[in-house]
Amino acid sequence: MKRQAGFTLLEMLAALMLMALCSTVLLVAFGQSARSLAQVNHSDRLTHAALSVLDQQASGPLASGVQQGKLDAIHWQLRIAQQPTRFGQPRLFRLDLTVSEGPRQAHFSTLRLRAVSDRAPL
Repeated sequence: MKRQAGFTLLEMLAALMLMALCSTVLLVAFGQSARSLAQVNHSDRLTHAALSVLDQQASGPLASGVQQGKLDAIHWQLRIAQQPTRFGQPRLFRLDLTVSEGPRQAHFSTLRLRAVSDRAPL
């Protein structure tokens, strides 16, 4: 009897199972990377909006208080608080910014100096 060359049914099933397992692992990895990319995109959007708000609102004279507004579909709230300094020293302000879009929120903080000449008379 002649022996035929080829794969047995068991070998074919094992190869198909291995291919299905590898495909599943790859699909899960691609799905996870797509979700991560969406999160990074959203984070970048909030960061760019925060930089724009800080550039617009904090470029002029600063006064303690709360400001809020909307930039595109992003809501923002800026808290400005003057930090204690000695007389004659530049004024130091702490700016705390919260930006939110839908359920996502991001918080940013920075310090800004202003010259004494900007000080309002007592």
